[in-house]
Amino acid sequence: MTRAALLAATLFAVALAAHARVGLDTLFTQTPGEMRFVPDPAHAGYETTVLVGNLTKPGVYAVQTKLPANITIVPHTHGEKWRIANVLSGTLYYAQGDKFDESKGQAIKAGGYALTPKGVQHFAWTSEETVVQLHGVGPGEITYVNPADDPRKK
Repeated sequence: MTRAALLAATLFAVALAAHARVGLDTLFTQTPGEMRFVPDPAHAGYETTVLVGNLTKPGVYAVQTKLPANITIVPHTHGEKWRIANVLSGTLYYAQGDKFDESKGQAIKAGGYALTPKGVQHFAWTSEETVVQLHGVGPGEITYVNPADDPRKK
């Protein structure tokens, strides 16, 4: 990872942690207008807000991510036991496999979700701006099927 990419990733993690609601032991509410989305330096156009927890640490987490229109999420896996992606708006096209192939995709519209178990190779894309809410038990990990596709190393 280049120095600039490492610095950007560190600043992104710090910014997300600053807005995280870490505890699950007290009632907490937040309106959409109170959520602070932070640009993701490793993924152009992505913006994320932490709802609870810390994706980089052990424990429950929930984040919302705004995905721009016409993006491709290349084949990858996650290290968590499971990760749930709820589509809040737009459409997320989602498929299992180690090679990107739109013919395998299923359109998941607002209100739908995908559950991805640990180690299952999958990919996704959008055709319009799409907001997803991700839930899991961290630490969250992502491993790209083709390491050259890892945007954190570019």
